[in-house]
Amino acid sequence: MDKPENSTLLNVCVLPDETAGAEAVRISQSLKDDATMFVLGDGLFPHMTVYMARFADRDIEKVVDATAVALKQASSFRCVHTGYFMTEGRYLEASYRKSADFLKLHELLITHDAGLRINPGSPFDEGYFAPYTPEQQRNAQETGYDLARNLYRPHVTLTRYYDGQVPNTFPAFPTAALSFNIGKVCVYKANDNGAVYKLVHEFRVG
Repeated sequence: MDKPENSTLLNVCVLPDETAGAEAVRISQSLKDDATMFVLGDGLFPHMTVYMARFADRDIEKVVDATAVALKQASSFRCVHTGYFMTEGRYLEASYRKSADFLKLHELLITHDAGLRINPGSPFDEGYFAPYTPEQQRNAQETGYDLARNLYRPHVTLTRYYDGQVPNTFPAFPTAALSFNIGKVCVYKANDNGAVYKLVHEFRVG
């Protein structure tokens, strides 16, 4: 289906603390070359998507209110960096442990926010992952977010490579302090690639 008019992709995400965020930018910047489409720090900043879906513009404040209710049932926890991962879509990610606390936060946001999404059961195929796999399509239909539940992986995107430009090998990444305790959860407007660009609301968790 065509992208619905008067709708916005909203990304509910965790922001790393100052130390972890600066380390993520440093690593991302070290990867910058003609093969990379973007790096952090060039108008982009590190964030970790927990839930994302498309909503009618008139319902954005309802999403903020629903997120507030969800976060009242959540508490701060440690986000543990576990390594790096190259996706089939050519995104290089800093990976984090898929802990019980992370999954609880993920499910709380689905429970409270997903019912407000636009076109439930028949979602617009967002361009950043389409064409969807069958499991992605099922997740998008059920929650509005293609990488929900079994496919959910906590991560910070560091860069994306152009088609055919993914390196065969990578240099050893520096030991970096990328683990952090959750302190900020934010609702952002996101572009068609899922990249956040405008803050809607910031919550403190802890």
